[in-house]
Amino acid sequence: MTRRTSLLLGTLVLGLAAVSALLWPSRPAQAPTASTRRPLSCRFSAGEELAFHVRATSSARPSETASPQQLRLEATLWWRVLEERPAVGWVVAATLTDVRLLEGGAAEAEPARLAALETPFLLQVGRDCRFGDFAFDPSVDAEARRQLQGSLQAAEIVLPPLRRAQWVSRHRDTLGAFDATYTLDASAPDDAPALSRQHGRYIASSLPLLPPQLGGRMRVDVLSSGTRATLDSKGRWVSQLSGGEHLRVWMGNKLLSDVSSQVEVERLEGARGAPAVLAHLDSGRFAWGDASASAKRSSPELPPPPDPALAAMSLDGVLADFAKKLGGGHNAVHDATQRLASYLSVHPEAIPDLIARMRGGSLPEQLHSVLFLALEKTGTLAAESGLASALTDRGLSTQDRMRAAVALQDIPRPSERTAHTLIDQARANRSDPEERQVADASLLALGALSHRVDARQPEVGQLAHDELDTRLRVARGSEELSVALDAIGNSGDERFADTLRSYTQDDSPLVRAHAARAWRRMESATLEPVLIDWLGQEQDARVRRSIADTLEEQVREGERPASPAVLAAAAARLASESDVRTRAALISLLGSAAGTDASARLALVQQFHRETVPDLQVLIGRFVRAEELR
Repeated sequence: MTRRTSLLLGTLVLGLAAVSALLWPSRPAQAPTASTRRPLSCRFSAGEELAFHVRATSSARPSETASPQQLRLEATLWWRVLEERPAVGWVVAATLTDVRLLEGGAAEAEPARLAALETPFLLQVGRDCRFGDFAFDPSVDAEARRQLQGSLQAAEIVLPPLRRAQWVSRHRDTLGAFDATYTLDASAPDDAPALSRQHGRYIASSLPLLPPQLGGRMRVDVLSSGTRATLDSKGRWVSQLSGGEHLRVWMGNKLLSDVSSQVEVERLEGARGAPAVLAHLDSGRFAWGDASASAKRSSPELPPPPDPALAAMSLDGVLADFAKKLGGGHNAVHDATQRLASYLSVHPEAIPDLIARMRGGSLPEQLHSVLFLALEKTGTLAAESGLASALTDRGLSTQDRMRAAVALQDIPRPSERTAHTLIDQARANRSDPEERQVADASLLALGALSHRVDARQPEVGQLAHDELDTRLRVARGSEELSVALDAIGNSGDERFADTLRSYTQDDSPLVRAHAARAWRRMESATLEPVLIDWLGQEQDARVRRSIADTLEEQVREGERPASPAVLAAAAARLASESDVRTRAALISLLGSAAGTDASARLALVQQFHRETVPDLQVLIGRFVRAEELR
């Protein structure tokens, strides 16, 4: 299969997993009907084998004037239910067979890619039919993981904890989070419930930043969307599903992809002959968790050497190549920045020229964020020197200088020199508003750098600790204190634990809220006693929200249930909590242990009956069986 086909596969997954209805308003779920009909839910038995015919088509183009590229994927999807787990529902082994890839009417079968797409994987299916987590054999490459996971998420259906005529559920896919509005077809028979699904717009804050933390945010415009599904009469997911979408993905003012796509899933009744490998999987070899998230946690690597044709190009030629590659599909930003970084690694003389072009305005502003990402990935001393000069260059925009600070915190091989560069800029003249923004960004980057290298390079960690300690002591006013506390939060430096305790009683709610978030990267044994006690006493809703968010982030990042002490504090606070976002965090804390802890499950059931926000009722339904919520 050609490289173009691989990119189209990524675009297809993007189109199927990411589309939503343009300007479709979110509507509150209706109250439960008086009907005594059985709640909608998934119900499986260990050992069940299911088969589905999957057909997906996609037409993608990188600009409005470019010719569309066609792709068709057809396969049989096999499921085998391995076991039931109280906390998550069911663990299912799955694989695709008889995969066919058709581009422009001509079949292209690259054995390695087809083999990767036919590799078995595991997924968790909740009682609300939500696809919770995925697991892959370590030998499966990241691209195949994204394609398999994205294809399933495109057909995901989330059912309400009690039978309703309409409900809203939160979805998350490879791009971000969105709310989907479901409507039950009142004319459908009770033994074959049918529903329609409309996707709300993506939540802007959940879409990727380019580069992360600073720079332009990706935008998705969905021009049309509609999915209809008929549920299996025995609760085994769907018997039929079909949908079509049209979306456009933008980076600033640049169109990355215009995609029209359709997907069809049909249950193959009575199918026999599931691949024998599903019955004999060594599940211990499979690693749970999102492939992209695992990649983010790993240490960045230096780019590979450029190919001879790329290395021979002039900077003008490379920048033209870079701009063209950005329009290549779902992984375009990664591929384009990696390619430019490989060029810069062997052409250090091009780095000052590149920065000068950004300063002079000859490169479009919307490209600056990804150009700084390429400089970050380059990883050479020349690239670090270039970023250091950009940080102090007042000829560049304030935004570009802040991007330089973020790039320095994430360069592959930071050193004491990197820390000193950020420290010097963090001490800049705070009377100048623009210099103050760059100084604050540098301090936050210093904290993040410290967190990255503290174990491997304690001398860099000590430099950061001393600077953060000084900034906290000399800070004047709530704004300066908040920035210093955020930088400490980025560092996760537990040597600040005693100091942070004093800010739990600060007169400013803003300072207290930032102090609560400053504990987020510390060990549970350090933060829990302080935050648990604080949660029960804090009067300001914004501060309670920060406390609950910190506790919830610890549980989520640690991929483990909340401790008994946290569960008790969450249950006690939830009953009287007025802030919706705080309640959501407390529900998630209790939900992390609801499968094994009866008191956590009881607290969620009690909250379900007094909860006034439909979305939070749906959230509770993710952790508690529908029959327990009646």
